Amino acid sequence: MKIYLYRHGQTVYNINGIVQGRGVDSSLNQTGVEQALAFFDQYKHIAFEYLITSTLKRTQQTAEPFEQLGIPTERLSDLDEIGWGEWEGKSADEQMRNAYLELLKSWSNGNYDNSAVGGDSARQMGKRLTRFVEYLKTLEHQQILVCTHGGCLAYLMAILQEQPLSMMPEYKHHNTGLCVFEFDGERFHLKVQDDISHLTERNIKLK
Repeated sequence: MKIYLYRHGQTVYNINGIVQGRGVDSSLNQTGVEQALAFFDQYKHIAFEYLITSTLKRTQQTAEPFEQLGIPTERLSDLDEIGWGEWEGKSADEQMRNAYLELLKSWSNGNYDNSAVGGDSARQMGKRLTRFVEYLKTLEHQQILVCTHGGCLAYLMAILQEQPLSMMPEYKHHNTGLCVFEFDGERFHLKVQDDISHLTERNIKLK
């Protein structure tokens, strides 16, 4: 089984430094649409048998060209972005950025129950994404496309490689950056990480 994981396309919130999370259901901007179409053009030749997105619009809009091919599609809330609580919908000023960095540092140190006020902890995210990985293992499809969020991808990179959640802050992904894993029936093996060749080859903005 091959799992193709990619982040949604760009939104206005992304370029304006406004925190999204699972509580902000933003749409793609024009650059995000171009990124999504470039991804589709690059990978439409792959015979994807199943498509999974989060329940948020930005992933559904990014994956829409594949869905229009008639690929069976599922929306899963387990793939929704991490909840950032009271930070969501606000511009990331210096105070918030410092608090965010401190939170990531605490997760790197293994303090997985810490969170933004009203947001998800690393432990909560790890629980729902581990549940998603176990669900993936039950699928009989050989080529699966998954569109999710940057935070989710960071957790999935750690979980799929059987790394501690403290590794999560080390993983960063561009909008529509692609990661590919192969599952041999027992373990997942990373083959591609944050591939953005579909953007660079077409001179499409990364930010």
